[in-house]
Amino acid sequence: MMRFTFRRAAALLGLGVAAVPLSSLAIPVTATPARAQATEVEGPALPYASTPDLRAATVARAVRDQRATNPIAAAETARELARHDYDSVFRGFLDGTPLRPDDAGDVLTAFIALQWMVANDATVEPSAAALRAIRTRFVAPMAERPPLSQPATRAAFAEQVKLRAVLHHASWQAAKRLGVLPRFLAGLSNEFIPVATLRNLALTEDGLVPKGRAGRAAPKPPPVAESPPVPDAQPAPSPAPTAPDAAGPPRHAANWDQVEGVYFRSTTGFGVGGLMTIDFEPLIFLRDGTYYEIAGTALEDVDLAAERAARPKRFGRWSAKGAGFVLTDARGRANDYALGDGSFFRAFPAAANERVARAYRRLSGGGNSALGGDVAIAVESRYDFHADGSYGRGGSVGATNSGASTGVGTAIARRRAPEGGRYALNRHTLTLTAADGRTRRLFFAYGSQKDPPEIDREMIFVGDDVFSPAD
Repeated sequence: MMRFTFRRAAALLGLGVAAVPLSSLAIPVTATPARAQATEVEGPALPYASTPDLRAATVARAVRDQRATNPIAAAETARELARHDYDSVFRGFLDGTPLRPDDAGDVLTAFIALQWMVANDATVEPSAAALRAIRTRFVAPMAERPPLSQPATRAAFAEQVKLRAVLHHASWQAAKRLGVLPRFLAGLSNEFIPVATLRNLALTEDGLVPKGRAGRAAPKPPPVAESPPVPDAQPAPSPAPTAPDAAGPPRHAANWDQVEGVYFRSTTGFGVGGLMTIDFEPLIFLRDGTYYEIAGTALEDVDLAAERAARPKRFGRWSAKGAGFVLTDARGRANDYALGDGSFFRAFPAAANERVARAYRRLSGGGNSALGGDVAIAVESRYDFHADGSYGRGGSVGATNSGASTGVGTAIARRRAPEGGRYALNRHTLTLTAADGRTRRLFFAYGSQKDPPEIDREMIFVGDDVFSPAD
């Protein structure tokens, strides 16, 4: 039986917990984060090979990263991981579940479920149906993007996730035994899904859903016309025309007459250093039964026919199914959604000439440091809106290379050139007029919360990017 002390588990995560009585330290961590009847998991298979060399490199990287900030804790981490095989422990987590230890998508699914269990101090373990739903909602959309789409990076990523899951579980159990769970949760790094977010979700047969919606049916969507076929996703014959100068009237204002509704759905991707992030993308439902993944330009400036020819992957079909929706993408892949189910929501328009008095921020990035590499990239974008109708825009980008593989570390940073001028909001359009007179019209929407849905001004879309309050 594998045993950790709380001091050791805390050291492994760099929590810096104060000394505790030695008689209370040793605890078993054989309980698994998921127990369910084993049935075949759904979604694309993402197999990889977990080799001794790969696991050794994963441990070495974890120790190396910790040594830079806490050499004593790093030494403790190295000793504990030399004594205990994290791969065997993780495989024990999956016993009796439909999840496979040699599938990167299943590994990530287990870690997401574990994070929810820790944040909610849950004793009821997820069912096979719940795990399949988590994989479908959170993992399947990432399967065609790096690192999951590439076998080499997929393996490094999966081993990193496995190690974090084992350490996270060990520290959770130790914190519970010693009565310091709130302190443990407050000290978690931003590499985890925020505890506040997870505490607002319930784990059901449909996966992670808002607690207010657990066990309840979603509102019935409006009827739709028969969906016409979506063109095959062939290479574009020609690029879509650029957006016109927004100083003139919109050329396609009639587009809004075709709109049935505006929504947004959750998606997953990778942020600073390649860490997994949860993001959102806006969708325009058209009355002909198609949907459009809108980008930056306001809908009234988009030539939909040209856009469909140039970017067919941005279009799909939507239809009603009971109390929910079925969305089928350009490749024919269908997914079920229900309003407010934790992954699909109504988007709200701004009022005509509405004024906003706050700043919004978005953090994105890239790199491979979370996957065992040396590079981390962070990009910050910011809008400052003022009640007098003025706005400012700024941001920054930074990149670091630890030099662990080359012996030479580098770091660069720069700020975005400041921009300012006047703004105007009118339903789903944000018009920005810069100081030099240049004018742009961008798609705009507010998020939603509660059931029935209410406007949430803590979340805005500018184009297809989501922003949250900067304060």
